[in-house]
Amino acid sequence: MPVSELLGRCFFVPAYQRGYRWTERQVTDLLEDIYTFAKKTEKTPGEFYCLQPVVVKFDEEKNYYEVIDGQQRLTTIRILLVYLQKEHHHGQPLEKYYGKKLFKLVYETRPDLTPFLDNIIADETNIEFYHVYKSYDYISNWFAEKVQSGEMFYELCDTIIKTLVYNQKHNKQEGVVQVIWYEMHPGSTNAIDTFIRINLGKIPLTNAELIKALFLQERNFGSSEAARLMQLEIAQEWDNIENQLQDENFWWFLNKSGNSASSHIEFIFDIMQTDIVGENKELDKEIGNDKDRTFRFFSKLFGNEPDYEVIKANWDRVKEYFATFKKWFDNPKWYHYIGFLIYTGKTVEEILKLLNKKNILTKEDADRELIDTIKKEFEHLDWEKVDDEYHLKVTYKEGSELLKRFFLLFNLEYIVRKAGQENLVYRFPFKAFKTVKKKGEENNWDIEHINAATDNQLEKWEDQKTWLLNAIEDVKEMPEPLQTTVRHFLNVANGEGFESLHEQVLLISGETNMEERLKHSLGNLTLLDAGTNRGYGNALFTSKRRIIIEKDKAGTFVPICTKHVFLKYFDGNPKATWTGDDVKAYRNALEDTMSVFLKPKPHENA
Repeated sequence: MPVSELLGRCFFVPAYQRGYRWTERQVTDLLEDIYTFAKKTEKTPGEFYCLQPVVVKFDEEKNYYEVIDGQQRLTTIRILLVYLQKEHHHGQPLEKYYGKKLFKLVYETRPDLTPFLDNIIADETNIEFYHVYKSYDYISNWFAEKVQSGEMFYELCDTIIKTLVYNQKHNKQEGVVQVIWYEMHPGSTNAIDTFIRINLGKIPLTNAELIKALFLQERNFGSSEAARLMQLEIAQEWDNIENQLQDENFWWFLNKSGNSASSHIEFIFDIMQTDIVGENKELDKEIGNDKDRTFRFFSKLFGNEPDYEVIKANWDRVKEYFATFKKWFDNPKWYHYIGFLIYTGKTVEEILKLLNKKNILTKEDADRELIDTIKKEFEHLDWEKVDDEYHLKVTYKEGSELLKRFFLLFNLEYIVRKAGQENLVYRFPFKAFKTVKKKGEENNWDIEHINAATDNQLEKWEDQKTWLLNAIEDVKEMPEPLQTTVRHFLNVANGEGFESLHEQVLLISGETNMEERLKHSLGNLTLLDAGTNRGYGNALFTSKRRIIIEKDKAGTFVPICTKHVFLKYFDGNPKATWTGDDVKAYRNALEDTMSVFLKPKPHENA
C-alpha cells in the first residue's frame, strides 16, 4: 500500500506497545534508502520502494486501525512528513497539495503525544517527546548535510515528498514508497497474540516489551468498561515504574553499570525470574539461557489462558519489588549502605535475601543487618598503640582497593550522619562515582597523599617546572627575590639547582617534611579521581587545594569528604597548609566516623 493511501486514516497505538525509540542510524538509513530510490533514473514499470510490514486490525465501531506492528515506522514517516510540510510547504497542510490530510496517531497511554506530533519542539521533560524531537532533529540534520554537499534544498524536499505521496487526482502509484499492508480480519486471532508472534524473534523488542504484551492483552480483563479501566491502571503503573527506573540516580544506586536498553523495568522482571526459579533445575532448563529467557519464564508463568487474578497477583509482585527498591532509595541510611554493598559486588538479589530474613522485623533490624554485612569488608583491620592512643593499623601500603572502599564508605557514612543530625537531604551520586574515567577506563580512583612533600623527588624537568609554577601562584608569602630566582630557573633547560629551590619554597610555605609514619597513615590519605590526582603531581597542599576547588567549580566530581579535607573542615585550622597536627585531627575524624563498622578500640573493652 502506498504511503499516500495512509493519509487521512487514524491509527491507534494500544497500551501494550512500547514507546517510540528509533535511533539516528535507523532514521538516516530510512532517508538514505528513500533518497537513493528517488534518484534512481531507470526505474522499471511499477517499481516502488517497500518498507517493512504494517500490521493492523480495523475497529469499525471506533473507526481506527489498531497498530499491531509497525508503530515505529509509522511514527517516523509522520515526523518526516511534518518536517516536509513545515520546511517545504511553509507550514501549509498536505491536503492543499495532495488531497488528503496527514494520517493521525493516537496513543492509549500517551495522549499528549498526538498533538505534539503536529508541533514538534525541543522538549526533554518527557521521554516520549524527547525521542520524537530527536528524530525530527536527525531528519533536519540529514537535509542540511545534503545541502552542504551540493543539493538544492527545494529540489531535494520536492524529490523526497513526491516519492512518499502523490496527488490523489493523478493516482500515480508507481515510483513511490509503499508498505507491506497486513490487515487482520475483524473476527480473527487476538491482536496481542499476533503482536507477540511477529516480534518474539526480533532484536528491537526487549523481554520487557514482550512481557508488557502478556500483562496487557485484552482477554486477561474481559470486555466491560471496568475491565478496560483495570488494563489502563496497569499500563499507567507500568509507565510510572519505568520512569523512576529511567532516573539515573535511582538506576546507578541499584546497579554497577549503565543500561542502554529502552526499557529499564526489565531489571525487575529479571530479578523476579531469578527469585522464583531459584534452585528449580527443571524450570531453569525449560526457560533456557538466551536473551528471551525472562520472557519465556513469564509466558510459562501465565499459562495459555491467564485470567485477571493471575495477572493481578503477578503484577502486584512486580509492584512489591519496585516499592522495596523505592523504600531503599528514600531511606538515607539504606540508600548509602546498600549502594556501598552493590559497589563492592553484592547483587540486588543477595540484598533482598539479606533483608528478608525472619529476624528482620523493624527498620533497626535492617540497619543492624546491613552494618554487620559491611563490617565483614573490614573485619581484618586492627588497632595499634601510637603515642599512648590506639589508631587503625592500616596504611597506604596495605593495598589501594581496601583503601578505596574504606574512603568511599567514609564519605557515605559522613553523609548518613549529617542527614541524621541535621535532617539534610543529600544522596551520594553513585553514577558520578562509578563513571569517572581516565583514558577510557572506568572507576578510576586513586588514594591520594594529602601532604606529598617527600613522596616524589621530582626528577623530571616537566614535573619540576609544574611544581614551581604552582608554587609561584599559590605561596603568597614567597619573597620577591626568591620569585625572581624561580622564574630565572624556569628559563633554564637543564634544571640544575631544583633541590635547593624546592627546600626554600617548602620552608616558606610551612609544608615541611612529615614523619614517615604519619605520611602513609590514614590521616594523610583521601579519595580523588585519577585524572586530577595524576594531573597536579607532587604539588604543595595549597596548590592542590586551589586546583581541586577549580575542578569542583568546573563540574568535576569531588567526593564531599575530599572537598572538606582541602577546605580544612576536619582540623579546625584555617591555614592552607597540611601538618602533622592536621593529619592527627583528620585521622581521629576518620576513625570516629567509621567506628560503627570497625572492631572496638582495645581500651574501650577494658
